[in-house]
Amino acid sequence: MFLKKPRKDKQLTVKKISQKKSNLIFMTSLVGFVLFCGLTMFVSIATTMKMKARLSEAPVVEAKKETDRTLEQFLDGYVSRYFTYNSQSGSADEDVTKLNDYYGSVPDVKNQGQTKQDMNIVSARMLSAKDGIAVYRVIYDTKKDGKNQRVGIEFSIPYGVKDGKYYVSGLSWFSPVSDFKAEGVDKENHVSLVANDEMEEGKRKKLVSFLELFFKNYTTSQANLDLISNGIKSIGGATFKSLDYTYFKEKDGKIYAYAQITLDVAGTTHSENFSFELREDKDSYFVEKMDHTIPADFNKKDDKGE
Repeated sequence: MFLKKPRKDKQLTVKKISQKKSNLIFMTSLVGFVLFCGLTMFVSIATTMKMKARLSEAPVVEAKKETDRTLEQFLDGYVSRYFTYNSQSGSADEDVTKLNDYYGSVPDVKNQGQTKQDMNIVSARMLSAKDGIAVYRVIYDTKKDGKNQRVGIEFSIPYGVKDGKYYVSGLSWFSPVSDFKAEGVDKENHVSLVANDEMEEGKRKKLVSFLELFFKNYTTSQANLDLISNGIKSIGGATFKSLDYTYFKEKDGKIYAYAQITLDVAGTTHSENFSFELREDKDSYFVEKMDHTIPADFNKKDDKGE
């Protein structure tokens, strides 16, 4: 029988850490703790600032929505007046007066032989309101040649604002398919179509013929319109009736034309204003740009002459 030798236990020795290492560990821990506290404070401050920003922005959004509703309410009334007419009611003059109340200054209309069929609005919805132009989708019932007809159009309305109240600032137009009215609107913004231009007569006749061709294509043919204009969309359901006023001037090698026309839509006529920037194109002209308004200073002469 053999006896096992007793196993000697290993003695554990404690390593001594120098004062330098001890200081380094302490400083590292301290820096980590400070960075952690700083990061926590930064996240807390950032979160608080975001919450304050959201709270401060909320009233502005609500105010904008309220303004949009006010504009929509005002223009809803205008559209309803515009597309509601009963020739048998005996109140035609009164209806015209009430419609004119929406304008800051009643537009100057050259064609005094306007015709109007009985109309009854079915629905009207604002599609957009931007840069002083509101666009509505309008459906109304009318009669043409004794037959009932339902018409759907896009209807653009120029508007302005004064002292927080709104007004219609010019003639409305048909696009390719308590009182909110402002008082005391400056009359200097009123477009008066009485001026005569100084264009040479032969050239003037040529420009008038071109505009008549343009408006016929504008209401009938996109393909033909593309040949004489840049990116302008034709409109359907309207008939060009007459060119009632024109004014031309030349500046910096370009021709600027201003026109008022009469359009017929389902037997009812109305006037629209246009401004053009033209260039000569061989023996004719080409429309570079078109706007649906005439500026108040359209007939202003340059100091250096034109």
